[in-house]
Amino acid sequence: MMYTIIVLYKLKELSAEQKERTKEEWEKLRKEFGKYGVKLVSDNSHAFGTYWNGFLVLEAENFDKYVEFWKWLKEKIRWYIESTMTIIGVKRE
Repeated sequence: MMYTIIVLYKLKELSAEQKERTKEEWEKLRKEFGKYGVKLVSDNSHAFGTYWNGFLVLEAENFDKYVEFWKWLKEKIRWYIESTMTIIGVKRE
């Protein structure tokens, strides 16, 4: 079974310095997704027609590993993400 996860996010107001820090940290973080069996399918910087700043599309074969991944990721990004909304579906084969 393959899960598709859409994570919409809203950024906090950031200084130019903080924005640069987030870019550097994000590049490091996304390289670690595979440890949890999570694949980053798409990283989108806009969610036109919504108040969200962007969204991620993820895939995971194991839901428990995804939950472990999400707990890990939330701790890493909470200083610059104001809020998220997650949509989870089961991919049709």
